[in-house]
Amino acid sequence: MSELPTKLRLTLVTREKKVLELDVDEVVVPAVNGAMGVLPGHTPLLAALKVGEMSYRVGDKHYMMVLTWGYAEILADRVIVIAEGAMTPEEIGAERFEQMKLEAERELHAIASHDEGFARAEAKLDQEISKSIASSAKH
Repeated sequence: MSELPTKLRLTLVTREKKVLELDVDEVVVPAVNGAMGVLPGHTPLLAALKVGEMSYRVGDKHYMMVLTWGYAEILADRVIVIAEGAMTPEEIGAERFEQMKLEAERELHAIASHDEGFARAEAKLDQEISKSIASSAKH
């Protein structure tokens, strides 16, 4: 019987470049149906990603990136993320990042998922975050 892996090889690429490639202990991706945590030994799958936070942990240190749409291939020993865009909170600006995060949480919590306005609000939120990321990338 084969042994389960103890680390994940996380690779994040955009159209422009390979953003990162390193061994991690845990990854959380913003799947279209909600955040999905991945640990070594995870069942293989493909996941569509929406605009949101991807976090990863190396030992006791936590890191975060903001992704704009994409896909993740998850295997027992690696996670490959192909994203339209990827930025660190530092690239966006810590203050703007926190503001975007709070606005997103406030708007999503204010609307029940069964409400007709939920999908429209979520799409608007994704669009605004994407615009902000694109604007920050130009500067």
